[in-house]
Amino acid sequence: MGIIIDIAVGVIFFVALIVGVCMGMCRQFSRPLVGIVSIAGAICLTAVIYPLFALTAPMISFVSTAAGWFTNPIYSVAVGSVEELQQAISGSYLAVLNGVADKMFPYMQGILENTGLDITIGNFFGKIIVNVIVEFALWLAFYLAIKYLLFGIKYLLKKITSVVVFKSIDKIFGIIWSVALTYVIVVGIVLSAFEIVVSLAAPGFAETLSSWIAGTTVLKFLHNTNVLGSFIANMFGLPLLTLPA
Repeated sequence: MGIIIDIAVGVIFFVALIVGVCMGMCRQFSRPLVGIVSIAGAICLTAVIYPLFALTAPMISFVSTAAGWFTNPIYSVAVGSVEELQQAISGSYLAVLNGVADKMFPYMQGILENTGLDITIGNFFGKIIVNVIVEFALWLAFYLAIKYLLFGIKYLLKKITSVVVFKSIDKIFGIIWSVALTYVIVVGIVLSAFEIVVSLAAPGFAETLSSWIAGTTVLKFLHNTNVLGSFIANMFGLPLLTLPA
């Protein structure tokens, strides 16, 4: 099964390579396509860059400031268990969360881990707010940078490839563009969506699928380097497959 899967994946990327050679980069460019790649590329860069400074002193200070926006005393009560969380929110409008407290508390622990902040509802909400604000700001900056960089490359390639001897440059960039775009679509979107759907809708099959992927070479590598899918899954709390050791 592993060999069959690797061959199928290899064929997909080989076709992408052929398309890149035949069409070059300029002929593959379109505004919608650039938009998709810019969005996906910005997500990947945000996923890589943000964790590098998420736990720095200025960011922790920003979290504390955001937590201070919640003035009700229940937001400053430190909790150390699911029961303490349920007790803290009981009798308030947050009591509607009692039913999911067993899932909410581990998430609070995870999101506040290594911040040095107490596990409180205020700090929890503050960290979420900061994550959303900073990640969106980074994403927007990267999105604009990638978008205009790609249009700049397209403009330069048009000028360069007007000279016949330089047409090979367009072919080379065409291969890179086509393969990268295939990676984003096949791995970042299709594979991620398939893994999430299987994990949620058919958990019994998830173990079998994980073993299939673990028995491959190419698909296993693509799964382990799926930064885009991992970022989206973590953002929405969705599961990707965990491969057996």
